[in-house]
Amino acid sequence: MSTSKQEHSKSSSTPLHTQTPSVSEMSHTPTPTDEEALFEAKRMRSRFPWLDARLLVVVGFTSVVMLILLIVPMPTESTNTTASSWGKLEPFQQYQSEVIQNQSLISAIKHNYIQYVNESAEKDGYIVTVNAVTADENQLILLYTAKSLNGQEIYGMNSVKLSSIATGKSLGHSRNNGTHDADRENVFRGTTTIRLKSREPFPQEIAAKFQIASVDEGRLSDPVTNTSTEDMHHSPTLLIHFSLASQFKRPETEIVYPNHTITLGDHTVALARVEMSPLEMRVRFTSDQPFEPYNTSRQWVEATGILAGEGDQEVLLRALNRKVAFDDPNSYEYIFYSNLLDQPKTLQLQVVTRDADRVGDTTLIQIK
Repeated sequence: MSTSKQEHSKSSSTPLHTQTPSVSEMSHTPTPTDEEALFEAKRMRSRFPWLDARLLVVVGFTSVVMLILLIVPMPTESTNTTASSWGKLEPFQQYQSEVIQNQSLISAIKHNYIQYVNESAEKDGYIVTVNAVTADENQLILLYTAKSLNGQEIYGMNSVKLSSIATGKSLGHSRNNGTHDADRENVFRGTTTIRLKSREPFPQEIAAKFQIASVDEGRLSDPVTNTSTEDMHHSPTLLIHFSLASQFKRPETEIVYPNHTITLGDHTVALARVEMSPLEMRVRFTSDQPFEPYNTSRQWVEATGILAGEGDQEVLLRALNRKVAFDDPNSYEYIFYSNLLDQPKTLQLQVVTRDADRVGDTTLIQIK
């Protein structure tokens, strides 16, 4: 997969800027339909019999123009969702709080970069449905609904495992979140995110294995339930097979090499590489000394966000995690959410320098 990645480079003289980022929200203004315009013309004609025919021609022409504007699709907006509506997936929006909010998933749904699966498996009074999936060559995000049909309350998902049918190998470690449906303790809606392995072929056919954890009716309201395993019930393994749409293989990861160096006392840290795809952004720092993430006496640079946008329309993309790069002990990486489908005109990495227990200023490094 790495052979398909596009590579670009930028000069190391990219300036640093100090500024406070701003975040803005999009809004949608409804447009009157052609039917409403024609209805208004008929109403006026019935009230005013003397209405000049030429005026009716103007009204008709206006209606035609409005109809054309309504028929021609916008290049990036989904026909099923808007910035505030998730269409068929609306029930999954309820747990996308400020804490859990998956910015990559929100961007994918906004641009209809989504595949509806709607495949189910049922056994012993438990049922799981894979509602939808989105993916690129770096990440896969699965949306599913679990239900209990035997009077049990769903405590949560005991496990969600995805593997490639072609290779039989696991797609990777899953990160899960979700919540109960509104006013129904026997319905649970969840999201599973998996970072795909770059050395493995892109999965075509996927096997998804689920196991549900549940408790007897009324037990979820008992605080003891959270610490007692003897009252927990587990469903049998529920297996669902589905195919990934070919559209998810098309977007290639774009790689840029800012080669921007930050000097901290006698040491230097360089922003060596940035990878960008629809569902993930990844940045790598390389230091002149081995990276020790839990040693605050070492001088290093922390990436706190990516500012993506155009002009005053900016979104701060949050980091998912930080880890040591296995191929280089002097390098460490941050993985961020992505809104690349929004086609941001500018991308700026927001960083904070640290020297022992002293925190430096927040600065912005131009990526794009």
